[in-house]
Amino acid sequence: MSKQALKVKINELADNKVVVDIEVPADRCKSSYEAAIARMGSSIRLPGFRPGKVPKPVIIQQIGITRIKASALEKLIDQVWKEAIAQESIEPVSEAQLKEELQSLVDRFNPNENVSFTLETEVSPAKKKG
Repeated sequence: MSKQALKVKINELADNKVVVDIEVPADRCKSSYEAAIARMGSSIRLPGFRPGKVPKPVIIQQIGITRIKASALEKLIDQVWKEAIAQESIEPVSEAQLKEELQSLVDRFNPNENVSFTLETEVSPAKKKG
């Protein structure tokens, strides 16, 4: 699977902080969502189903769409943040902070559409452009 390039926009703030807007293509969202279902499905134990063989609709019913979306987003954000750091040569010196509540991101997350979110982090002053 070829990875589409992320759309990344960086805005510099005072005190060596940067705000990074990242847009993730829909196909990446979909694969993260499917991977979350597979991960959670492999750990679910239900009578009448062999481990790892629970059908997707049953997994969604048992676990709940919100938990699946949250799990997919957490992995996706972590992956694309690492890619954005490499792609844009960002050198963070602190943990990146999501600029909105994860729950509101989960609420608007649709695995069939692009998703965008904003992270803020502190960068090394020597590496700041300007």
